[in-house]
Amino acid sequence: MPCLTVADAADAIAFYTRVFDAVPHRQECLPDGRVLAADLVVDGHRFTISEWADPLGATCGLPLLTVDVADPDEVLRRAVAAGGRVSAAGGTAREVLLRAPNGRSWAITRPEPAS
Repeated sequence: MPCLTVADAADAIAFYTRVFDAVPHRQECLPDGRVLAADLVVDGHRFTISEWADPLGATCGLPLLTVDVADPDEVLRRAVAAGGRVSAAGGTAREVLLRAPNGRSWAITRPEPAS
């Protein structure tokens, strides 16, 4: 399952919920209330957000995640309103790159037209 390491999991969860309509699936918290790890579901796809590296020494991170949405303009509008920024146009007319406030990059793509 894809996993993202972030500095503030609670902020990341709030951003992904607002922008991508993410649904929290499972969450583990430390005694002080900080989120240790949380599973989110976006459009049926599950991924984990964590503030910690894997206990076996592997880091939990991906350089770029891709989300294929029916209305990318609306997703980008919500992302910018939530503190994200468009970092670059992608390689095709179907793709725009978004940088979330936590620094993670997302490729927002439009579905291929039906043939």
